[in-house]
Amino acid sequence: MAKVKRIFLVAFFVISGAAAAHAAIVRTSGFAQWLQQLEQEAIANGISPATAQTVLDHAMLDDRVIVLDQKQPESTATFESYLHHTITPDRVREGRRLLDKYGDVLDAISQRYGVAPEVIVALWGMESSFGHNSGDFSVVDSLMTLAYEGRRADFFRKELFNALRIIDAEHVPAEELRGSWAGAMGQCQFMPSTYLRYAVDYDNNGQRDIWDNTPDVLASIANYLAAEGWRNDLTWGREVTLGKDVPTQEAGLDHQHSLAEWQQSGVRSLDGSALPDKPLQASLIQPDGPDGRSFLVYDNFRALMRWNRSTYFATTVGLLADRIK
Repeated sequence: MAKVKRIFLVAFFVISGAAAAHAAIVRTSGFAQWLQQLEQEAIANGISPATAQTVLDHAMLDDRVIVLDQKQPESTATFESYLHHTITPDRVREGRRLLDKYGDVLDAISQRYGVAPEVIVALWGMESSFGHNSGDFSVVDSLMTLAYEGRRADFFRKELFNALRIIDAEHVPAEELRGSWAGAMGQCQFMPSTYLRYAVDYDNNGQRDIWDNTPDVLASIANYLAAEGWRNDLTWGREVTLGKDVPTQEAGLDHQHSLAEWQQSGVRSLDGSALPDKPLQASLIQPDGPDGRSFLVYDNFRALMRWNRSTYFATTVGLLADRIK
């Protein structure tokens, strides 16, 4: 009986192994057909045949990307916890050092694009820790993997074509397109479509280099914010205290009131002083809910939200910029 059981188990594993091998063959065959169609579609979308065929034929599916894509957890961290891990003394210190080191360049960029230097540096710090953590995934491999197996295949398919356009038009070798597992590139973590729209060749050397050229990185960040409506005569917002009559049901970016109206309802600056006497519209946000900290934010905050649609992120960029300044 034991011998029969051993024979059965051996047969089971042989059959299972054959089934797995067959599944791999089917997947490989399906991928080859998909890749052929992808190359034809890329060429139809204006990508040169040489780039479409050479780059895509050498690209590889990256299983790490699928694992990371499928394991993205819902964030359960509080805003206070997020701040604690994001606005660290080291990051503030490094931001101030770089604000000083690149002071002349930042001042010139600020004059050209109308974005405050400390805001540019804060975004740089948030996105890649000032270039120290910009990712080392192949952008082409990541985007092709996500276009083939990802949850948002159509989105990543378009971004893959945009990456091919960068290789075509910017003459950037495919192996130099490095970034995050999701295809965000360089020190400012631009997706390929964002790069094509906003990246800047600030030093006029013929290449928009957001990987290794600091002036290009800083100018690209500023150009994005300027295009999204940043106004340098305004700040992003301010932390406030609330009186008992403040209508907290009016919290959220969907609601705006003048500073005078917020003042009348009992909102004050964090030190208890009156709000600025300026004809500005502001929204009340409470990232941790009614029991957490409160902020009045202006239209510049909305520009930050267009960069990253997270109130945690946008508020932290503003607070980090204030600390760096």
